[in-house]
Amino acid sequence: MEANRRAFLKTLAGASVVGMSGLFCLPELQASAPKLDFGEVRGLTIKCVSEVGWFDTEMIANDVRRAGGPSMNQYDIPFAPDNAGGYSALLTVEDFEGGKTSYLLDTGWSTAWMDHAFAKSGVDEMLRNRTIAGLIISHDHNDHFWGLESTLKNDPGIPIIFPATLQEKSLRLLDGADYSALSGNPRNSFPHTGPRTAVPAGGMCVPQLGVAIAMLDVDIPLGVRGENVVYVKVRDKGYVIVTGCGHPGIGRLIDHAAANFLDGGRMYGCYGGLHIAPLEKWHPEMQGSIDKIQASGMRKVACNHCTGRVWARRAQEQGVPVVPGTDGFRAYDRLAKNAPDTGANLYVGNGDLVVF
Repeated sequence: MEANRRAFLKTLAGASVVGMSGLFCLPELQASAPKLDFGEVRGLTIKCVSEVGWFDTEMIANDVRRAGGPSMNQYDIPFAPDNAGGYSALLTVEDFEGGKTSYLLDTGWSTAWMDHAFAKSGVDEMLRNRTIAGLIISHDHNDHFWGLESTLKNDPGIPIIFPATLQEKSLRLLDGADYSALSGNPRNSFPHTGPRTAVPAGGMCVPQLGVAIAMLDVDIPLGVRGENVVYVKVRDKGYVIVTGCGHPGIGRLIDHAAANFLDGGRMYGCYGGLHIAPLEKWHPEMQGSIDKIQASGMRKVACNHCTGRVWARRAQEQGVPVVPGTDGFRAYDRLAKNAPDTGANLYVGNGDLVVF
């Protein structure tokens, strides 16, 4: 293991690396730089804590429309509070000595819903026992970030990694701000006391060998910019891409690995939101994402959240290895309005596990 670590550090020589408790951060990756080898892991297991950002898509679309449309800042929109859910996933990485390290990707929206989802998945107890190494924020959209209180009430000192483009109001929420005077907006009664790492646009952080967090700069509706994407390299299999929403596009995420990482063209799978057909409407240009995934050679496509089931169905029909879900989500307190009938689960749902 130490030899692998020395080899990794050698690849970073001269790259203006800043180390903090084993976390290495790189500035914007240059096209002329040699491809990075950030190590490998034995395996990756992902638990879907909650993939339901909200329960009624038409309702949230109307909230945004009435407020002025997607160009509005999310903190200025009165959302229907009863419609709020949240996205969150638990990533557990196994190293070659059998050690396991867990990271929480995103922390949802509604505190009530996330408290429920954390209890169902055991995340609340893990946070209280300090057995989650860090909270990775993909981006600060409401359904990924506004449920911050659910995490910090259990572990206010948890290390947090977020895009450097986080909004000022989102940074204040970390410090204990209260925006709840506007319907559906968040508050946080448990100020964050732990270390924070902002991943620069175009840069990357490596919390451990085999795991990299890349920040891709992209404009996102509702005043949000940039998204952190997790890359995990599983030995003898290839790279797994883990997303919150995948706003940059799955094609760009695949190309980013190929351009910047050693053996980056060897894809094994992906997990999370792909932001394709989130309103369940198929458009011909979406075929390109199916073609790209097939060309990459992915063997496990575990999509959910903002991935439309209409896309998952077409992808599956064309031979994309879409990972089906179970009926585990039915044990949760609420179901999304478009929840599938029993036995018709096209993708990973609340409570499901995916092993890479």
